[in-house]
Amino acid sequence: MHQTAHEPFSQHSKDYGQMGLALLAMALLTVGLQLLMILAGVRLSSSHPALLSNPWFKWLAAFLPLYLFGFPTAFLLMRKVPADPPARSKLGAGRFLSFLLMCFPLMYGGNLIGTLLSNVLSGGTAQNNLEAFVFDSSPLKLLVIVILAPLAEEFLYRKQLIDRCRNYGEKTVILFSSLSFALFHMNFFQFFYAFGLGAVFAYLYTRTGLLRYSIALHMIINFIGSVIAPLLLSSVDLEALQEALQEINFSGAEEAILPLLPQFLGILLFSLAILLLSAAGLVLLILKAPKMVFLPSPEELPYGQGWKALLRSPWVILFFLFCSAVCIYQLF
Repeated sequence: MHQTAHEPFSQHSKDYGQMGLALLAMALLTVGLQLLMILAGVRLSSSHPALLSNPWFKWLAAFLPLYLFGFPTAFLLMRKVPADPPARSKLGAGRFLSFLLMCFPLMYGGNLIGTLLSNVLSGGTAQNNLEAFVFDSSPLKLLVIVILAPLAEEFLYRKQLIDRCRNYGEKTVILFSSLSFALFHMNFFQFFYAFGLGAVFAYLYTRTGLLRYSIALHMIINFIGSVIAPLLLSSVDLEALQEALQEINFSGAEEAILPLLPQFLGILLFSLAILLLSAAGLVLLILKAPKMVFLPSPEELPYGQGWKALLRSPWVILFFLFCSAVCIYQLF
């Protein structure tokens, strides 16, 4: 894995290209099989009208192609590049909590940016397809979003990708990991917070060499955003609230509003907690970002050259373009 004087980017671009090929194959295979399952569901719906609205079919059509075919294919292709994992180092409880706090402003700030940008670019017509899964009460939600997704995504985007490209520069591979992770979500609603969180997970893995920390953070974040928040929001009876507000100037308004107070109190406390955690995390980010350590790598290119080597691979470019095209398509 050593470059020559005449070909400074040769091996770098070759290995980055293999990563790009793996990611592109995963993306194409996943989207292709998802479309085939949907088309098959449409054809079968003539004799089974309830099939397309069945929660199990929705979950299987969305995630079975990814976890049964997409991820294994990417892993097999990535294995062609030799791995060199970071040195292992345990993380104390205090430092783990500080990383968790730093995830909150990235998660909610990124979500706000993604939502606003999606609405602006689409003229307010864009829909976040993830909401159909987040607000689903199926037990598959806990299994897929909280357990399976963090395990599979951290294994691929952090361990496999970083282990095989870390020698070419930690900053470059962290950005490559987080950008690939964000783009593969294939919608602008998730892009910004996925990029920010992906960068934290990637940095944490390069400093500890232990995947369990980023997996734990990923699971906690997904549990809060996909289980706790939707549970609180879905507990609010919006129709009852509207009726109570309409009666606010009439006698008996207290009786109409009083039963709704526990629901709103729960949401209020949750929102306040998220606001305080995000503020604390933002302070930590501001204080700790300048102190982040990036160790020199054996074959690291000079400053600014890492991305040139990365973008010389047509497979990486095609992966970026394909995911970006799907993101744009999702807006309209």
